Amino acid sequence: MTSGITLVLGGLGVKGIAHAGTLQALSTRGIEVCRIVVGGIAGGIAAHAALGGNLDSLVSGLSSLFERNNARLWGMERLSGPPVGERRLAVASLSYFLRERLFCRMNLARESVLGWEIVDADLERMFGEARASDLRPRIAFAAFDLTTWEEVLLEEGRVVDLVKAAAAFPGLLPPVRIDGRQYVSSTLFCELPLGPLGDADRPIVAVDIPGRVSRERPTSLLEVLTLADEARGDALKRLRLEKADHVLRLDGLASFHWGSYRRIPQLVLRAREDVLEKIDAGFFRPT
Repeated sequence: MTSGITLVLGGLGVKGIAHAGTLQALSTRGIEVCRIVVGGIAGGIAAHAALGGNLDSLVSGLSSLFERNNARLWGMERLSGPPVGERRLAVASLSYFLRERLFCRMNLARESVLGWEIVDADLERMFGEARASDLRPRIAFAAFDLTTWEEVLLEEGRVVDLVKAAAAFPGLLPPVRIDGRQYVSSTLFCELPLGPLGDADRPIVAVDIPGRVSRERPTSLLEVLTLADEARGDALKRLRLEKADHVLRLDGLASFHWGSYRRIPQLVLRAREDVLEKIDAGFFRPT
């Protein structure tokens, strides 16, 4: 298998930025990708690459973006304020972080904790009036349609809108309106958007970024709910991975958590090294 793959990318939080390294490695080894199906922040990475952008510059810019907005992102890296036990859980679990630090402590009448204004200028500068038809390879952006309650793949329209729809984490960023419909990211439901794919998309290569599993005994209702939700997400991901013809698992990224924005350059480098190592070991040979 050396050409024409459908590449499926996801990842919770900033871990999706690791796919800058994934795409660089595939390009270095000449692996042909005919279509990318992507969810979360990885949508912006894939779109930038598909428009011929420099991924190293993008990674540097994203690192700066997180640094500039550290205060607005609630001390994402240091998680100052909560007790040590809560900090450990929040570092390991995006679901716990959202419930404890956002849903349970913020005004629930708000549509979201953050607004798009923190990234709108950057997205417009990166993508301008580019359309999905300008992307090479083709990209399908995974999102949930709040009107139909369906997971969908968006492949038409302005790239800016599609990137935002893929990254609009419920509760964190507002839904994105496209052609009269409201969309949010599907990543919190399942971080790998394999659900809508079928036989016509083969061969399917899914790139799996393993999560950090908490082994601590839950001590509150919130922790029980969070662990149950994460077990659901993990089980769904494993079930969906059965759709893939090949699963490229980036085990070297297991030590990174969803909010490791201070380690973004190392995250990308580790992903690139992992993918190159697997390619050179024969991952893409016909079976």
